[in-house]
Amino acid sequence: MYSTFPKVLIVDDDMQTLETMSLYLEETARVSTVLGGRQAIEFVRQNPVDIILLDVEMPILDGFRTLEQLRKMEECINVPIILVTGKRDKYTVLNSGILGVDGYLAKPVSKEMVTQKVAEVYQAKEKHDNKKTVLMIDDDMSYLKQLNNFLQDSYNVVMINSAKLALNYLLTHTPDIIILDYQMPLYNGANVMNMIQKNTEVSQIPIILLSGALNREVLKECYAYNPAAYLAKPVSKEVLIENIEQALATRQEEFL
Repeated sequence: MYSTFPKVLIVDDDMQTLETMSLYLEETARVSTVLGGRQAIEFVRQNPVDIILLDVEMPILDGFRTLEQLRKMEECINVPIILVTGKRDKYTVLNSGILGVDGYLAKPVSKEMVTQKVAEVYQAKEKHDNKKTVLMIDDDMSYLKQLNNFLQDSYNVVMINSAKLALNYLLTHTPDIIILDYQMPLYNGANVMNMIQKNTEVSQIPIILLSGALNREVLKECYAYNPAAYLAKPVSKEVLIENIEQALATRQEEFL
């Protein structure tokens, strides 16, 4: 089915559901379970996982709030998350898409449904792991989602909506290229490029700068950091991919 069994974390406030879904997956995955969102956050801090099955309707910290917290953690930035819920209303489905989940299962869940979805998501993850990695940094999650739709078929995309979290990510990860929004709170694009280039491990990664106000002042401020390209928002899929490929090709030539 796939090269190795995935490490799957199941998150639900109902013990019977946890036991049932564990039985469904025991032949095809290495399964861990936790009761609730807070326990999920603590587990992920201490244990690497490949996929998370996350219940939506939980007390104290529901699935959506848990998802938001997980996506702020370096350990879980790029972990596929499948939402599991008894609700089929338009809001739940829409919110799932906005928050960037990788799958959606409606209860009651059968063995065939859950094993098929886990296999599908994990195979996609393995496929993406063999592609070039694009790190996208923007405080607007909806815009990140739009760019992800442009790129996800061709690249392994990592979306981060905080400059601070992105800098932490770069301490332990080396993407092939960075797409950076200029206008962000706390640190603008020039500040972030400055901090990236101070880290010798990632200082040579090409950076494409995006800005809704690509004026003379912005260009002048960012010139010293030599971005691979300056692109004005909104950017089209064709223009974005063309600039990514050109930047990657230029970097490849520099290493020859």
